[in-house]
Amino acid sequence: MAPSFDNETSLFNFVVRDGNGVKGIVDLGISKVPQAYIQPPAEQINKKHASKCEIPPIDLSKLDGPDHDEVVNQIVRAVETLGFFQVVNHGVPIELLDSLKQTAHNFFGLPPERKSVYRKEVSPSPLVKYGTSFVPEKEKAWKGKTILAWLTPMMMKLFNSDL
Repeated sequence: MAPSFDNETSLFNFVVRDGNGVKGIVDLGISKVPQAYIQPPAEQINKKHASKCEIPPIDLSKLDGPDHDEVVNQIVRAVETLGFFQVVNHGVPIELLDSLKQTAHNFFGLPPERKSVYRKEVSPSPLVKYGTSFVPEKEKAWKGKTILAWLTPMMMKLFNSDL
């Protein structure tokens, strides 16, 4: 039977301090989303009044030309309205993107005790810091903000070599 996360402290300890992440909660087979991950009703999207946002991918190849300011404005608008954006023509080789995706998958698939070594508070490397971007006391809902702050070639080599 999956443990109960009756309070935010036990949930925070399991997810962040112990290095289990949100994936660890899912792996437990829980049948109910912990309250800390549920947005307060006033902040939830009203699906009846929601509109589809159609921001096209941003072409980064235009940054070096006369459309530089427009590309910057597109990025600003996307970040201010959606909080994220898609780019094309960025020049990053697909092999590197595939490798980064696989490395992240490998890292987050590690046992919690292996990941927790790289928690931002105790990481032996200034370049590799695993953690979270939120302060629980200030968040109304945690929103699954677990992040991997830096994914460097050194880290890729480290995690791909001994898995």
